[in-house]
Amino acid sequence: MTFHPRIKQKLFLSTVLGSLAIATPVMALDADDFATKLSAMSKQNGSKLSFSAIEPDGNTVVLKSVTAEAPGQPPFKLGDITFNGVEEMGDGSYAVDSAAFSDVNVEDGPTRFSVSDIEMTGLTISADGKMSSVNDVLFYEGFSTGTISVETNGAEVFSMSGLDLAVERPDGGTKVNMLMDGSGLKIDPSKIDDPKTRDTLQQLGYDTLTGDLKFNGSWEVESGTVDVSEYSLTLDDVGSLAMSIQISGYTLEFVKAMQQAQVAAAANPDPQAAQQAMGFAMLGMLQQLSFKSASIRFDDASVTERALEFAGKKQGLTGDNMRGALKGMLPLMLGGLGIPDLQKQISAAANTYLDNPQNITISATPPSPVAVPVIMGAGMGDPKSLVDLLNVQITANEPVEICCKN
Repeated sequence: MTFHPRIKQKLFLSTVLGSLAIATPVMALDADDFATKLSAMSKQNGSKLSFSAIEPDGNTVVLKSVTAEAPGQPPFKLGDITFNGVEEMGDGSYAVDSAAFSDVNVEDGPTRFSVSDIEMTGLTISADGKMSSVNDVLFYEGFSTGTISVETNGAEVFSMSGLDLAVERPDGGTKVNMLMDGSGLKIDPSKIDDPKTRDTLQQLGYDTLTGDLKFNGSWEVESGTVDVSEYSLTLDDVGSLAMSIQISGYTLEFVKAMQQAQVAAAANPDPQAAQQAMGFAMLGMLQQLSFKSASIRFDDASVTERALEFAGKKQGLTGDNMRGALKGMLPLMLGGLGIPDLQKQISAAANTYLDNPQNITISATPPSPVAVPVIMGAGMGDPKSLVDLLNVQITANEPVEICCKN
């Protein structure tokens, strides 16, 4: 059998390449280098990560008996951390599919705190161990846990099914979105230590409190605008408390300066001097931040009517009579504020809300951003001036805004 010369050349080339592929060893993962760079990243904010051993297995690296130390805090034992899908990139950085942590079990006297199935996904470990970009500061794409539990004297007081946090970078690193859900929240009022609180909740009719947590925020890196559009706690048959805030000036340079201050404080052998230096550094950095807006909103889900009935019963009144009594006392209760415009707002909003409990909102929306030091100065010099400076508004029973994304 004869082959065309070109076919012979291709066969020869294939044989040579195949031989090279077999003869060339696969580059082994440098687990020590990976652990060194991971430890270096932790030091950027003054923390310290230590471990007893490094166990590599293919593209998996296990750090044994990990201990984390933060400035001013006692060491915290994290147990073993397993990094799966570790890959060294061309620039010396590392990409990691996931990091699985040992379950947390901490006991403090009669109280026991535990978290299971802790995992981070989509990690990036920088080549130089420094946090020089937003991808280094927020070096993961996801964080999740299994059950979170708090027990006192062996009885579960608080639990959650878990937390789920997603970090999105829609514009190539110029913006970061963060979404968090905390599901299956459960509180057993009968196990609360304080007898007055326990008795009040039971009389309000809450044998068990259930609900969830939500967080929705974004960070525009160049402008330093942080927009927390929702940070809420919802309890079934109670209500929902939601907060939002928007500030500017939280740039990458601000983050780096804060990390440098933390590193300097951690290196100072005198704790008192370190704390004082950190305080001065933070005051200087606050000069860069400006307040844009904030709000706190409560949406009722029956707790107001229950509270009126409960308070009225103590006074020998019905819930409706207690409602009327509160509305009648409002002018006297607000008289001490000494801010007529604000008093009118509070009175109008409270009356509207008490007549038909739906929602009540306190908002601060100045016409233009206000530097944080200006707010601090006004708060110390003349707190009443903050109402006009920040354009504080109090409203009740406003319609719920529904926003949709394409």
